[in-house]
Amino acid sequence: MPLTFAHSFADAVPSLAVPWRAEQWPDPHIIVFNHELGKELGIDETSLLSTITQQGHAQAYSGHQFGQFNPLLGDGRALVLGDCAQTNAPNGQFEISLKGSGPTPFTRRGDGRATLGPMLREYLISEALHGLGVPTTRSLAVITTGIDVQRERILPGAVVARVAQNHLRVGSVQCAAMRDDDSLAALVHYALSFHEDVVSDAEAAGSLLRRVSRSQAKLVAQWMRFGFVHGVMNTDNVTLSGQTIDFGPCAFIDSFHPQAVFSSIDAHGRYSFGRQPSIMGWNIARLAEALLPLMPIDEARAIVQEFPDIYRRSWLDEMGHAVGINSDDDHAAGLLDDLMTLLDVHRPDYAQFMRSLTDGTTVSLFPWAQQWDARVSSLRVATPHNPVYVPRNYLVENALELAMNSDMSAFSLLLEAGKNPYLRKKQCKKMENPAPDTRQDYVTYCGT
Repeated sequence: MPLTFAHSFADAVPSLAVPWRAEQWPDPHIIVFNHELGKELGIDETSLLSTITQQGHAQAYSGHQFGQFNPLLGDGRALVLGDCAQTNAPNGQFEISLKGSGPTPFTRRGDGRATLGPMLREYLISEALHGLGVPTTRSLAVITTGIDVQRERILPGAVVARVAQNHLRVGSVQCAAMRDDDSLAALVHYALSFHEDVVSDAEAAGSLLRRVSRSQAKLVAQWMRFGFVHGVMNTDNVTLSGQTIDFGPCAFIDSFHPQAVFSSIDAHGRYSFGRQPSIMGWNIARLAEALLPLMPIDEARAIVQEFPDIYRRSWLDEMGHAVGINSDDDHAAGLLDDLMTLLDVHRPDYAQFMRSLTDGTTVSLFPWAQQWDARVSSLRVATPHNPVYVPRNYLVENALELAMNSDMSAFSLLLEAGKNPYLRKKQCKKMENPAPDTRQDYVTYCGT
């Protein structure tokens, strides 16, 4: 039976939601379905396929794209089917959206569609992040539509069914702030209703800004710990929930390189690996500006100015856990900063180096780290906690290439490795190997 969805956001803030349906697909087929997630949410393949034709809504939002403000972006190729109560979901509720579902009123020059490769990439990487313990939107399914899509060549059209706590973004607040009605206050109260009860608009705005600042600081600290590069940290791609979202041209670094950039559209390295913390601080400042109609400027400024310290604390905690030391120790910060300096000088395979700390093989594999390893060993209070497997770029590309030819074996193996990436699996042994070539020339595309 079709799922029954509510439209809580559209009801609460109707000015930012346009009722809409996905375009008709002549031959929809589920290519991969997340049975684990489906079981948690009470959704199977049949119910999903019978639901995708229901009316949902396209969200309106603004966004700073590579630093330039666009007052109206919106879901140009996505559709929120609605929200559903579920005790296993964060805060007892989840939303499902379809990415690549066809044109909407917010579609500009594109066709509103997506192709199979990028949708499989989002499915694979989102599930890998989930396995690592990083807050993220998740993928329920990838569905081919039966529509051929023109990109650099003709490619099979596809959508990813995405599950999120909600799909609200910093750009949503920016869009609401430009309206003359009560959209901003309604949006802020709605976003905060998942977490706490507040009384005044000012209290709600301040509470939301603090919550987003803290959750995004922790999120980026986790990205940095695992070597993840989001690729497009525009304000319309930063959630109010603190979940990773819209990471089409994403990748994990091979060799450690703060300037690593993979996205084909990031020509100047604005969203490079090492710049992610400062960019997120910049995005939080844009959120604060949008909330100024509701809250005192001094309070907003103080929260923005706290972000670097909150991020620093989060990063120390994450890296302390990774290397097995108490991040509150007086020597911890210096040791972790020294590690970053060493990694930048020697540029090792990052995942292999971090896992060597857990395996106790650091000195044999990386002799240049001997002195640092001796210093950190004297402070170690726990076993370093690092994954055996991350979705290495060459493995991802191989899996996607095979999948485009109807061979899902490599894709399935990567998914299996990512379910518990901290434990070795015999069938995944080759996935531990560094990339054959760690030069920084790998390029990813978002599929638009």
